[in-house]
Amino acid sequence: MKLKEIRKKLKINQDELAKVLNTTQHTISNYENNKTQPSIEDIVTLAKFLNVTADELLGMNVNNENLIERNLLFKTINGLTESECHKLNIYAEALITEREIYKDKI
Repeated sequence: MKLKEIRKKLKINQDELAKVLNTTQHTISNYENNKTQPSIEDIVTLAKFLNVTADELLGMNVNNENLIERNLLFKTINGLTESECHKLNIYAEALITEREIYKDKI
């Protein structure tokens, strides 16, 4: 399990995670040190809270290179107005189209 690694990268402490799961800091410590394993429900809750997939949390198919950037992007997007989201969507579509046009040259 990559809980400790992900938690530290996102600068979240064990007490914060404990509150999310309605448990104790000691339980989170046990998860991180592989003394006990969280339930499937807790894995899902943690993954949603940490904005990662359950696979990433469990250390399967992990690509943590952009974890912090992705999390910050989601936080930023959540703060946008509907108009700003619409403009962002148009920009993203243009980037995707450009990438498709130039993919053979990159």
